[in-house]
Amino acid sequence: MANGEDAAGILGQKKAVRTAAAASRSILPEELRTQWSSQACRSAIDWLSQLSDTIASFMIYVPFRSELDTRELIEWGWQTGLSVIVPRCEPSDRSMELYLLKSWEELAPGAYGILEPDVSQAERCGPDFIPDAIFVPGLAFDLQGGRLGYGGGYYDRYREQLTEQALRVGKPLPPWIGLGFESQLQEEVPMEVLDARIGAMITEQGMRIINR
Repeated sequence: MANGEDAAGILGQKKAVRTAAAASRSILPEELRTQWSSQACRSAIDWLSQLSDTIASFMIYVPFRSELDTRELIEWGWQTGLSVIVPRCEPSDRSMELYLLKSWEELAPGAYGILEPDVSQAERCGPDFIPDAIFVPGLAFDLQGGRLGYGGGYYDRYREQLTEQALRVGKPLPPWIGLGFESQLQEEVPMEVLDARIGAMITEQGMRIINR
């Protein structure tokens, strides 16, 4: 019973934090979100540029509503010749499929109204494909690697799949990097054992490597 109560307690904490974090982010002035998004994208670009010899692809989300806008980073990837990988959600089993995105025209509204790769146009990545870097969205983050997503568990499941893939092909896990505004950082985000933790965080104030 204690374990069940603990789990229920964490779920309750997550729900409360999600609600507050979503409300807090949505009231940020649009001009500030635009400015801060650009600054965060520039930090991500600087980091990727420093690793140009080892990074040929990165996975990134397409922004939705008040999320940090990643379009500048995506367009830089196209201009630089990097492979820009975008996930597509499969609600039936809450998994993600990866696609190589080459233009905005290859996107279409997905199951949640979010722009995702159009399966009739975008090229799907092979089953063993592993991006060289992964940028993840979230509602709240902390500097111990905690990340609170939207509750679907898509990125957590993908992280499990990715771990199996990396072991199978003998490759290390790619960097797992949170993207968000500085105001989304909290002292501690409620986490469960299977929740995927980030290894770095990028906001409008720059990049922080997280050592756990």
